[in-house]
Amino acid sequence: MNFFEQSSKQLEHFLDFMEADLENIRRVKKVLQEKEGLDDAKFIVHPKAETVDEHTENTGVDEEQIIKTLIFIGEKPIAVLCPGDTSVETEKLEEILGTDVRMANPDEVTEETGYIVGGVSPFDLNMAVYMEEEILDMERVKPAAGSRVVGVNLRSEELKELNDAEVVDVSR
Repeated sequence: MNFFEQSSKQLEHFLDFMEADLENIRRVKKVLQEKEGLDDAKFIVHPKAETVDEHTENTGVDEEQIIKTLIFIGEKPIAVLCPGDTSVETEKLEEILGTDVRMANPDEVTEETGYIVGGVSPFDLNMAVYMEEEILDMERVKPAAGSRVVGVNLRSEELKELNDAEVVDVSR
């Protein structure tokens, strides 16, 4: 896609959308800049994608390398990083946490993270982060960068370190 046309009303909506995204992308950029030796992390700009299938189609990145940041609500909100080709088994997560959990609804996700569903970044979260152990089997991964049109390509070990993530087995 080299270009697209929009009415002036559509353009206004797009610019409002991008303004919110820019604030979130800056949050992610700040986290990445604060980490020494992280010079090979790259931002990926792609057409809007809200699902793993759309991300794969728009970026060419394999499903398992696309990292979903899923927000769960239990005693307090937590984030779970999960490869795009799997899902979180709630029972495993509850066993690890020792409490019942449920997936956050879109409004709760935005309230707790500042990000929108489809662009939830694992960076700059004010909550515990858990990471599916399979992620570390991959050299490079691509989580969202606070936008449905921007992601970050980095090493899986860096993803773990940047989030101080606890590695767990929670996928199906």
